Amino acid sequence: MSALLIILSVVLVISTLTGSIDNYHNAVTKKFVELTNTSITPVPLKRGEMSYWKGLLKIKRTIHWGIVHLTLTHNFKNYTNITFLNENFNLCDYLDDIIKEYCPVHPGIYHMNASTTMSKLLRPGQYYARVTAYNEKGEQLYAKN
Repeated sequence: MSALLIILSVVLVISTLTGSIDNYHNAVTKKFVELTNTSITPVPLKRGEMSYWKGLLKIKRTIHWGIVHLTLTHNFKNYTNITFLNENFNLCDYLDDIIKEYCPVHPGIYHMNASTTMSKLLRPGQYYARVTAYNEKGEQLYAKN
């Protein structure tokens, strides 16, 4: 699960620092889940050191089960892309880690407070990360580049 926290941390830092807004995914996912007031420290994230992630998660529909798909890619010396992670994870396990609630997770506002040690395997530099969550019906709950 710490890999999941690392990837989500990278995604949130990148989107927060770049001011990236994906209006299509915001429109699709706001009917299910909203993630606000996020903060990640330290910035920049450092290999081998603890990082801390906080935020508010507003769940608008009960989540009975789901999948989180994570992709993490590094552009190596502007020559080739290296994909470190392209995996599916159990959304219920992830929610249990970050909000201490296991599925079914009912509508409400949940405080997130998580920490993890950043892997020393990740090279310094910029990463492209994408997180997408789906429910049991295959509906997209959340997406963030």
